Amino acid sequence: MIYGNCTCEATCEDPKGESACYSTCLGSTGCICKSGLMLSGSDCISASICSCFVTEANLVISNGKTYVNDNCTQKCSCSDNRLTCADYSCSTNAVCDVENEVRQCYCNDGYEGDGETCVSLPYRDCQDVYDAGHRQDGVYTIMPTGWPGLPFNVSCRMGDGGGWTVFQRRTDGSTSFYQNWAAYKDGFGDSRNLWLGNEKLHYLTNQRNYTLRYDITTSSGSAKYAEYPEFQIESESNNYTMNKLADRSSGTTGIYLYYNRGKQFSTHDRDNDACGNFDCAEKHRSGWWHSKKYCSNCISNSYCSLFHVHSSCKSSCTYENLNGVYNGSNGEMIYSNGYNICNLQSVEMRIRPFT
Repeated sequence: MIYGNCTCEATCEDPKGESACYSTCLGSTGCICKSGLMLSGSDCISASICSCFVTEANLVISNGKTYVNDNCTQKCSCSDNRLTCADYSCSTNAVCDVENEVRQCYCNDGYEGDGETCVSLPYRDCQDVYDAGHRQDGVYTIMPTGWPGLPFNVSCRMGDGGGWTVFQRRTDGSTSFYQNWAAYKDGFGDSRNLWLGNEKLHYLTNQRNYTLRYDITTSSGSAKYAEYPEFQIESESNNYTMNKLADRSSGTTGIYLYYNRGKQFSTHDRDNDACGNFDCAEKHRSGWWHSKKYCSNCISNSYCSLFHVHSSCKSSCTYENLNGVYNGSNGEMIYSNGYNICNLQSVEMRIRPFT
């Protein structure tokens, strides 16, 4: 046949045949493909194995693929060699961008979705809560990176720079901290007295770098604190070892917590203190990172960190024990700074990320 100006030959690259309608083709010879076939090079092939041509982008896309224009206002899809285009727009919490050579709407950090719809992710910790503009102390829902369970509630402190996630609190004797391994793993307590849980603490402290701070109120009502610029807890397979604890950077208590650095967590039913003389968690009446450092010594003084091994011998496993019996005696109490801060009125331990 002789091509004419009005001949709009459909091709795989131009399924609508629009480009041929505007070309100068008088005097040319060639074949016109039969209905259902399209020209691919010099061959007529089934339309079902062709791709789609996006005219405005001068681009061919294959079946099952999509194309989004430069400003993410239109999205075209190729199906059965038919190009279908529709309006497209990004969520207010997304941007139009190219990632891995694919242009589309992508959700901003802290959100997930297809770009057209973006849903806020749970906060990773109280720092995310603070960064989102929440500046009041309170209970918020978080979900640490990699956490296998459902989001959970934590108490957030927004003073002292904000973004502190509370994992321990003691305000009275209504909750016993002489708990077993399972209780310390999962967490226990209420708003007044709590242990968040070693499993949660592990996931929290392994998603970012964290500072540890604890605040105490002494029996006389004095407020004291300690800050350590690095703190991390290992997994249960390593018995929640206090893997990292930098030396104290500031504060008026907590001088001897470094003795607990590198120690495994112990409870009365899971003795990991490496002390062969006795179970430190049982003697100190608390789950804690107990140490064997002093458990073989007999000491005669009256420090509140000591307990009676027998009538003529006192010993100790730790000089910092914030999980002991509330307002107890004979070393079975909450104490800090080792020698002289005993019978504490309140304690709170918290963490915040640092960069």
